[in-house]
Amino acid sequence: MKKILAFLVLILALPAVALADDGPAGVEAITILSLPVDSVTIYPDGIATVRRTGEMEVTEGVHRLVLDLPSSVKMDSVRFGATNATVEKVVRGDNLEYTLNVSSTGVQRFDLAYLMTMAGQWRPIYSVHLEEESVIVSAQAIVRNNFGEDLEGVKLKLVSGPPQVAPLEKYLAVGGFAMRAVAEEEAMDYAPAAAPAPATGELETLYIYELAGRKDLGMGKEVGFPLLEETAPILRSYLWDAYRNSEGPVTEVVRANNTMKDPWPAGSALLYRNGEYVSGVEIPFTPVGTEAEIVVGSSADLKVSRKMASYTTEEEISQVPGADNATSAVKTTTETWTYLLNIKSNLDRNATVEVSDTKPLRAEVVSAEPEPKETTATGLEWELSLTPRQEASIEYTYVIVTKEVLARKG
Repeated sequence: MKKILAFLVLILALPAVALADDGPAGVEAITILSLPVDSVTIYPDGIATVRRTGEMEVTEGVHRLVLDLPSSVKMDSVRFGATNATVEKVVRGDNLEYTLNVSSTGVQRFDLAYLMTMAGQWRPIYSVHLEEESVIVSAQAIVRNNFGEDLEGVKLKLVSGPPQVAPLEKYLAVGGFAMRAVAEEEAMDYAPAAAPAPATGELETLYIYELAGRKDLGMGKEVGFPLLEETAPILRSYLWDAYRNSEGPVTEVVRANNTMKDPWPAGSALLYRNGEYVSGVEIPFTPVGTEAEIVVGSSADLKVSRKMASYTTEEEISQVPGADNATSAVKTTTETWTYLLNIKSNLDRNATVEVSDTKPLRAEVVSAEPEPKETTATGLEWELSLTPRQEASIEYTYVIVTKEVLARKG
């Protein structure tokens, strides 16, 4: 006989005739059913999907079962069933009672799934080791058990992204074998590899990380599990907002390409350079095949300065004809500004510098050397490639023209 995983507590055993007035004919007993936890899926805000399963020898006929559920279960999310059985009746009260009609005597598999709120939390903690041409990204998943019980030998799945209840319905059929055993590959159907999306955290694509092997989680405890590790290629850049930081410093940024098969979830990281701790940084949610922008911090690798090279103003008064042979005296003022941005590299390697500056909304750029990579209504952006120890400069000029009516004659 197979090992019985389900624990049944016999509450009442009476002949079928005696139960005729209180329930369906053929009911042999009312039992409390407690199933061991098989797997848990934890969402970022503490919502969790719990799946319990077990086997037991059951006779043919109608059986009334009271489910042993934690108090924080969302009752409207409960799905329950067994092989070779159909659901005849469900009674929802203080306890959840199912009446099943078992079609054949033998070992039956029972499956139970439900949602719980604030049942568990998880977060990734990264270590990022920065090297010259690459970065080693590793993360642990820190999981806290608030399920109200010890979890032993469970499958653990961790969701990155906003919680979604709908996928549960995909695997919970109504009637017959109500809760089907989901094959490992099928369990990931509703969590495909994330498509490229903005790495904002708020727009994370739903993705499930299924940890290898079965895990133990003590009630009320936090446990760390290896989540991912990768050596990723990087691009280094230096960002300089010349308008806000005219004398620097520049900000060093590393763009790491996620070449793994899984996205990187958003989380905090400890950054190391050449084995020495540098600072705490944030890793944005990074889909497969996209880059994570890691802000390393202020850098002295480049020396920069922004100065106004010249300013001139010219005025011209002209007569402008109008209606009824009237004329107006109009003063036209043309102001010209020229700015010089200087950059000096202190590095023994090549460097990419992204420079931005701000101009007045009414200003028209009349010259720029080199040409900006992008020009907007109020800004200019350049991207420069510097060789080791190179000095470079950007010079640009804009004008603002204003007109003022001085007098009207006629």
